[in-house]
Amino acid sequence: MLYADSEMRGFYLIVTPTKRGFYVQSLVNGRQVRTKLGDHPAMDAKQARDAARKTLVDMRAGANPNEERRKARARGITLRESLDLHLAAKPLSPRTKEDYRYNCEQYLEDWLDKPLAELGADRAGMRERHRRITERHGAPSADNVFRIFRALYNRGLREHPDLPPNPTANVDYHGLRRRKVDVEAERLLAWGKAVLGLHPVRRDLHLFMMLTGMRRTSACEARPEDLDLCAARLHVPKPKGGSTRAFDLPLSAVLVDLLGHRLNESPKLQRKARWLFPAESESGHVAEVAQHELDGLTGHALRHCFSTLAVRAGVPLLELKYLLNHAAGNVTMGYIHVGVEHLAKHQETASRYILGALGLMHEPGTWPPKLTE
Repeated sequence: MLYADSEMRGFYLIVTPTKRGFYVQSLVNGRQVRTKLGDHPAMDAKQARDAARKTLVDMRAGANPNEERRKARARGITLRESLDLHLAAKPLSPRTKEDYRYNCEQYLEDWLDKPLAELGADRAGMRERHRRITERHGAPSADNVFRIFRALYNRGLREHPDLPPNPTANVDYHGLRRRKVDVEAERLLAWGKAVLGLHPVRRDLHLFMMLTGMRRTSACEARPEDLDLCAARLHVPKPKGGSTRAFDLPLSAVLVDLLGHRLNESPKLQRKARWLFPAESESGHVAEVAQHELDGLTGHALRHCFSTLAVRAGVPLLELKYLLNHAAGNVTMGYIHVGVEHLAKHQETASRYILGALGLMHEPGTWPPKLTE
């Protein structure tokens, strides 16, 4: 129900089954605008009438109180609040969320509770902070921090369009290129020989990453319950990009023997069914993949190796993109959906070529491989 005040035109009390609220309505620059003053009984009739009188004068002079409140909220949203909005809205993996928070707390802690409006107005301060992080922590860290800040500020802009333009436009990113990984024949042969001398779990993990190009976290967190040896596939439920990027990795014959060996080697692993690459660590699986014996060819460098060697083996770029679970880069890619069966033959081709490049020989049904010489 709407009750109009008999003495002040444009002042109303609106009553619903759950609450009562005071409102005013007036023309603002030729448009009818209604705005709420407050709820009864928190605001009594006298307070509401006083507020209505002042608000109506302002509205008839051209001020829109709804716009003013929206601008005030925009001025008040902080970097921390924008971070929370961003992380709550996107289906990000726990590791990505942790990375966002770590970078903000480690490098931008003094900005977290500052309003975005204040940060957005300080374009010179953006450039200076980027320079300082570069000087103290290196160019990759500086660029990564400001890519995160850029995303968080854009999220705030979506919520509050009245914020200043994104100030990271004034940041001179270093534009670092991807590192080039040396996959020359002698280095690969040395790697193949060295990997066989590692602890069996670590040996198999590094060979698995070399033969699949899988990212470190997904490889280390592979679980027996996601492995189907009969169908020759491994389900990867939470790759980079989160569960929406989940995919099935086709397994070549050598990969089937590798993972089958992992399953059969440890009765404890079979019983608990936790990790394919277990370790005496807090998480229960291998977490740190650095290995001095492998001359720097560990972790993400193995993804580079797999990509280069797979192309040399003749794997088409389209199929390689799917084997690596790379996101679709254009509209056409979004229409293409290939199955595990189609990719399996290309995985087989890559595995055979890579093993040969490593100087290793695999006898079907056995594990581990042996040196060819």
